[in-house]
Amino acid sequence: MHKPAAAGRFAGTVAWTDGFRRDFCKFFAGVAAPTINIEDMIGVRYMSVVGTTHQVGLIIAATFNKIWKLWMKRLFFYDSQESLGLLALFGYMLFLFYIGVKTDMSVVHKTRSGTTIIGCSAIVVPFLCGIAVLMFISQRFIHPGRTKIFTIIIGLFCMTPFPVISSTLSDLKILNSELGRIGQSASLVSEIFSVFIASLMTFEKLYAERGLADALLCIASAIFFILLVIFIIRPAMFWIIKETPEGSHVNDNYVYSALIFALLSSYASYKFGFFSLFGPFVLGLAIPEGPPLGTAIIKKIDTFVNEILMPLFVTTSVMRVDFKELLRWRNENDGSIDDFMVQTLVLIVVIFVTKFIACMIVPLRSKMPLKDAVSLALIMSSKGVVEISAFAVVRDSHELPDNVFALLMMSIIVNFTLIPMLLGYIYDPAKKYTGYTKRNIADLKSNSELRVLACIHRTDNIPATINLLEATYPTKDEPLFTYALQLIELIGRASPIFICHQLQKKKKSNSNISMAEKLLESFQSFEREFNDCLVVNTFTAISPAEMMYDDICTLALDKFTSLIILPFHRKWSSDGNSIELEDESLRDLNFRVMERAPCSVGILIERAQMTHIFSPETPYNVCLMFIGGKDDREALFFTKRMTKNPHVKLTIVRFLAFHVDESKDYWEGLLENELLSEIKTNNKVGDVSVKYVEETVKDGPETALIIRSLVTEFDLIIVGRQAGIETPQTCGLLQWSEYPELGVLGDLLASTDAADKASVFVIQQQKTAMDV
Repeated sequence: MHKPAAAGRFAGTVAWTDGFRRDFCKFFAGVAAPTINIEDMIGVRYMSVVGTTHQVGLIIAATFNKIWKLWMKRLFFYDSQESLGLLALFGYMLFLFYIGVKTDMSVVHKTRSGTTIIGCSAIVVPFLCGIAVLMFISQRFIHPGRTKIFTIIIGLFCMTPFPVISSTLSDLKILNSELGRIGQSASLVSEIFSVFIASLMTFEKLYAERGLADALLCIASAIFFILLVIFIIRPAMFWIIKETPEGSHVNDNYVYSALIFALLSSYASYKFGFFSLFGPFVLGLAIPEGPPLGTAIIKKIDTFVNEILMPLFVTTSVMRVDFKELLRWRNENDGSIDDFMVQTLVLIVVIFVTKFIACMIVPLRSKMPLKDAVSLALIMSSKGVVEISAFAVVRDSHELPDNVFALLMMSIIVNFTLIPMLLGYIYDPAKKYTGYTKRNIADLKSNSELRVLACIHRTDNIPATINLLEATYPTKDEPLFTYALQLIELIGRASPIFICHQLQKKKKSNSNISMAEKLLESFQSFEREFNDCLVVNTFTAISPAEMMYDDICTLALDKFTSLIILPFHRKWSSDGNSIELEDESLRDLNFRVMERAPCSVGILIERAQMTHIFSPETPYNVCLMFIGGKDDREALFFTKRMTKNPHVKLTIVRFLAFHVDESKDYWEGLLENELLSEIKTNNKVGDVSVKYVEETVKDGPETALIIRSLVTEFDLIIVGRQAGIETPQTCGLLQWSEYPELGVLGDLLASTDAADKASVFVIQQQKTAMDV
């Protein structure tokens, strides 16, 4: 009597109809439940939304006791499961289309032989070993009717799906690291092998069910569909891009048409005997990735697919697993060991071990460090949503026992949970930036080249950067090597791209080309101005905003640069009086680069946004504000290089403390006095006259007043960052700092009215391993 009474009270308290209650329960299970922050409860750091929904599905499906089981049956009726499953499968179909749109197939052509071998080994070696073990144990232990299902299990476990690998790398924030690029390329090669094997299995199935003639007809239909996509649909997509004005958004009608074609392709592939997911994935591959078309499609369906339908799909798939079945290792009839469970476990272990070893040996033979090789092997051994979908289909079509299905799904979930944690522990891409070699301006030998990496986010960053570099006045004795890097956020494609414009043979048709052309033209013009004294190389990096720092730091490391120039995240109007834009993602990027950079870093704050013409009639007035410390000394050495420019007038303002700073290192103070002694005595740097001023101040507010009175006289002000360091000259200013990445003086100069229209350059000297 207790249970009906409870149900009656519930029905009387909340006036819901049965239909509404069912809909609410479906919504909660598919959408609300995946948002429960389980990763905080269990302390797992590396876990995506899909990873969390694995656990939600297990909790909902678990039969803890009879009462819990009863409530789950009330939540999910038999008739509701069919509708929920259909909606979930629709979400997975859109997900594969989504992945196809983001995939750049040109990566396959550019893949190196070593990466191709890794991709082939990842699927061929475990498949052959699995088949060998199956043949060995089938002679003694396996029932003849189970050989086919074991072959399918081996094939599915050998897969290295590109969507799974890409998602794992993205969750770990190593998508555009060197290891991430290798993993993606290798998984794309494996994906081609997987499609080939799946096609053979489909043909075998069609042959068994319909006969040879029908099987060949279905294969011919699939080939015809692929040719239709390649020779008609893909050219039509390029026509759409061509018809879209440069810099404009694609017409929504084209986007909706592409989505309708995805649905129709699913129906078509089902009708000619293939799995219904085949058509949308192939069609997605045919759509040119990136802007404008690929990006427009991704933006339309991203939230709907990743935040609603995919969590629903994963939750409903894992809901079919029962913990109790996982513990059933004996036959119910005679109590003997369940051979099916034992043999499945043996095959799972054999396949995982052989895949791991195969993917580790190949990179080790290519002289890859052991930790990186182990990390790559773990990446290639990752499992995820693709395998979950595949085994859910196998369970329905081949009558897979519940306990074997539970074992297969749990092995995937354990793999998905543990591998990201192990990768986060083993592989740290930031370690390669740790500097033991000095790469800064202060330690450059006299008459040596200066290598600079200039980062460009928007076209208005170009004139300010060229002004700064031109002020350094490259000569044959002190040449300048400039690496200009255009940074574009990765939207509408799965793989990050790094382009060297000197090596690029053909320009890609997208809306970012206009900016790339401006970058090339501006820096090539700058290079021609200085002939043999200046060398410029231009690059474009397309990667996720939170991972752009890796492209910057890696390029700086590879090119042995001494300085990285970053644009400030705030953009002013053309008159410099009002703020137009504050890009917090750019600010976060600047923080990451300053923490990890293998050389010195400078943030350039540009207010006036105009190109300065260097001439005797329009001298470039530069001011160095010097308090002391290694960042200020780096700024001093950078400023000294400008003295060779006949059109630059340099002023050095040194702020001295009214009282002796006892906290300051004696030898550091002695070094700074020595560096400034010649300038102080002769008002010269070498043979070039400079203006030297000393200001004695009591505290930070007095320093701020002097700075405000001076800034209107200069075009460029250079300061050292000195992050978090408070001196008598800046006492009282640190707690009011709004932008810690600029230091105390940089923050003061970046305020709305402090620096007038002068540009500001804030320098941080390289952080070496001893500083960390």
